[in-house]
Amino acid sequence: MIEVRDLEKTYYTKERDFVALKNVNLTFEPGEFVAILGESGSGKTTFLNMISGVDLKTKGEILINEQSVDKFNDAKWRETRNTDIGFIFQRFNLIDHLTVIENVVLPLILTGSDNAISREIAEGLLTEVGLEGIGDKLASELSGGQRQRVAIARTIIINPSIILADEPTGALDSTTAKDILSLIQKFADGRVIIMVTHDEDLAYKNATRVVRLHDGEVISDETIKEKNSTSRDLTNRLLSYETKITKRLRKRLIKQFPYLEEELVVGEKHFVPLNRKYIANNPVFTRKIARENYKQKLKINRRILWSFVISISMLLLVNLVMTNITQYNFNLFDINNNYYQYLVSDYEEDAKVTLLTSFEAEGNIDEASLYYEHYVQEMYLANNSDFLTLETLNSYNKGISSPKMVTLPLNKDNFNLNDQIIAGNYPVADNEIIVSSEFILARFFEYSMVKEDNIDYDGITIDTLNQVVGMSLYVCGETITDVEEISLVVIENNCSEFIISGVLNSYYKGINYVGNIYTPIPGFKDYIEDLRMNKGFTRVDEYYDTYISFYVKDLDTGVDIQALSDQLDVEINNYHLREYQEMQTLEVMLNFMYIAIFVSLIIISGTIDINIVTSSVQTRIKEIGIYSCIGVSKKSIRNMFVFETVETALRIVLYTSLTYLIMALSFKWLYKYVVVDLTVFENVFGSNIMFSYEILDSIYVIGGAVLFLFFSVLIPSFKAANMRAIDALRSG
Repeated sequence: MIEVRDLEKTYYTKERDFVALKNVNLTFEPGEFVAILGESGSGKTTFLNMISGVDLKTKGEILINEQSVDKFNDAKWRETRNTDIGFIFQRFNLIDHLTVIENVVLPLILTGSDNAISREIAEGLLTEVGLEGIGDKLASELSGGQRQRVAIARTIIINPSIILADEPTGALDSTTAKDILSLIQKFADGRVIIMVTHDEDLAYKNATRVVRLHDGEVISDETIKEKNSTSRDLTNRLLSYETKITKRLRKRLIKQFPYLEEELVVGEKHFVPLNRKYIANNPVFTRKIARENYKQKLKINRRILWSFVISISMLLLVNLVMTNITQYNFNLFDINNNYYQYLVSDYEEDAKVTLLTSFEAEGNIDEASLYYEHYVQEMYLANNSDFLTLETLNSYNKGISSPKMVTLPLNKDNFNLNDQIIAGNYPVADNEIIVSSEFILARFFEYSMVKEDNIDYDGITIDTLNQVVGMSLYVCGETITDVEEISLVVIENNCSEFIISGVLNSYYKGINYVGNIYTPIPGFKDYIEDLRMNKGFTRVDEYYDTYISFYVKDLDTGVDIQALSDQLDVEINNYHLREYQEMQTLEVMLNFMYIAIFVSLIIISGTIDINIVTSSVQTRIKEIGIYSCIGVSKKSIRNMFVFETVETALRIVLYTSLTYLIMALSFKWLYKYVVVDLTVFENVFGSNIMFSYEILDSIYVIGGAVLFLFFSVLIPSFKAANMRAIDALRSG
């Protein structure tokens, strides 16, 4: 039963206030089929909107089943529209991307009804409205008459006490219109039907009562014929399903339907009415509909998916390429330029000790020591009783043919190549040395850095660089190849023994330290002393260069070279410091350029992505209005979009990760040609430590894109979910 008292509705606009309904007083009872007539703008549809709660009244009172709607909040209105009020619209308002059967069962699965039972009942209803066998068709594939029949089935499935029909035949031809009115009439028993129409002929032929509106006021209210039956026998039968009666089910059914007490027998099958309980937020419903929405809207979802995948992949590829290329060059600069070391020259020999003391007294100087350089003519690599001689072999990097012994700083942290030791350790004993992997492999084992040069290699196989650690490298003051027969004894008698304690990485193209042999200062002094005292060299001091070197604690603070030079009357140089400062400036510029490119790509791709997503949400505002009309809560509508977005987000993460993996592996394959292709030495060197997959950055970018997706989808969709049903339907 519906009772309307002094109902008024005014629309307030800037130009003027429009009164849509004024002083409407009407009562509707079960069994009545009421047709509301009136010209356009007379307030007919507005009246239905007031009764259904999709729009709010300005004044007056509405009672539904003796309950004042003034006590209804939005959630209560939605529950009422799912249990007591059914809609039949002029434009049908089906969800086009769902199937016929999915449209019909929507109100049932919303309330947690069993899906199989709901489909069984829906199929029976479809047969009753003349649509048997088309349940799996999409709603968009139906004719107007068929769509309206589906809308009627969707309305009847909730067994409402009130049906509101807004121009249900307005979009149909006359023959189909009559069929639809007959169908509505078929379900008129036991409920209030209020139909808005322009067609007086249909109104007077089908309605039991005709109310006429003009300028928002009731101008006539006439009874045409007797009311329909107040029982819903047909609907109750259609909304029943066959099941085996258990004690628990019998008890529940008798409590809800007392008239079934004598009919229900435990253990036997019986047709029982569908038990429904409104659930405001049903996760099963939202997940199911979200999944169906995703499947049925594959085209737009794929656009969103691949838009994000392509955008993210572009960002990741730019990050991968720029980071690795720039990092390679920066790393190459770092290892090729010892800008922490300052060299002092042009000083008196007897002033060394004083100068070292003066340098160490400076606040920002970490250590000061002597530094020696010495070009070596001949060397032999020995392991137990075997030895290898120096061989001439082409290599990628310069300096390998001119080996040079240089001294190490006292503090290993001041050694600029300390983090390039990939086998062994920094020297501890005085006679220990560090050599480069390329020098050892190329000059002694005749392994080439050029893979093609090793095709016919039949020399000693090195399984790992750790095999080299512990071998003896004999350094000779001058050539001993004029000896008739070189043996290990001859080598030991004529050369100084050093033990290889560490091997430097040569997995680069363009490094300049491959020919260097690094030894502690005491080891170098012992070598020079051995030449002088034991090997009989008379002009030993001409074989090497000597400097004072010092290392600063903080490179950015540094020292005032000119002031310190003038103060101590020496010449101080740091040949790589200017390059370091220029590189710092370049690095800042590259970082800004990188950020600019990255942000530009984000803005461009983000604009495309958000336009696609927003467009998708906008096209579904009407759908949100339909959900509101059948009683879906705001939270369920929001969760529906959350689940759909999660479906898309998971695919974005998966597809982007796979795409990025393919790009990274492909770029790594190309990258080895930027450095040195040492694939042939994988067992020796391991993986290319210079290459970075940028995993952390990739996680950040993909995670950021997923968050961007959620915000771009959920903000407009949450906003749309909060719209009134009438506004959502009009927007659609």
